[in-house]
Order: sequence, then structure tokens, then C-alpha cells
Amino acid sequence: DRLEQGERMITQTGTLKYGIEVDGVMHTDFELRLPTIGDNIDAVEQVGATSNLKVHLAMMARCLVRLGTLSKEQVTYELLSQNLVDDDFDVLVAQEQALKKKRMESNQSSPASASPSPSSPDSALTNPASAT
Repeated sequence: DRLEQGERMITQTGTLKYGIEVDGVMHTDFELRLPTIGDNIDAVEQVGATSNLKVHLAMMARCLVRLGTLSKEQVTYELLSQNLVDDDFDVLVAQEQALKKKRMESNQSSPASASPSPSSPDSALTNPASAT
């Protein structure tokens, strides 16, 4: 497994245990990106909100940057729901969790985009507790 950080997208690569067969070709290698709220909204709009598993699978279809030699357009909720083995879904979920962990670790090691410190002159002007 490898972590890549492009301009804005962090991805994780891995290999499915069983893979997905399309037109006689087995696809096992994948690249996954972190899901966004937009992915979640799109997934709920596509499959409804009655099943968390369906929503998560629809999100996975959107977040798979690459699955074997399939084009991005070929990697759909329908393809995954009809061909993905449950153990392979678990592999994707584990990689998604690894991505989230790496993202948190990179946030802790990079400069924070926080508010001004309480000792700065700007914050003293806007802090009601400091007004006397």
C-alpha cells in the first residue's frame, strides 16, 4: 500500500483479495481517495437513505480513482453491488480508514490554519472578556 499526495488529493492504493471480473478480465489493483460530503450527498440521492451499506458502496464507487484497467465511468454502484465480494468491500473500508488516519497525521504535522492567538493585538479587540 502506498500513500500519494497530489495537488489536493490524497489517495491510497491496494489490492482486492478476489477482484472484479469484467469481460473476462480480473481487476484487483485499486486507488482510492477520501470521500467528501458531496460524495455522501450524491450517494444518498442515488440509492436513498434506507441502507447505510448501499450509501457507503455508492460512495466507494465515487471514490475509486482506479480499479484495474477499468475506466472511471465503468466503476459504478451497479458494478460494485453486483460483483464485489464482501471481503473486498472490507479491504476498501480498511483503506478508507487508513486514508483518514494519514490525513489526520498530516494535519497534525502541517502548519494549522487557526484563529489568531489570544495574545495577539487583533484578538484583544474582538474578545469581550478582555474589554474592561
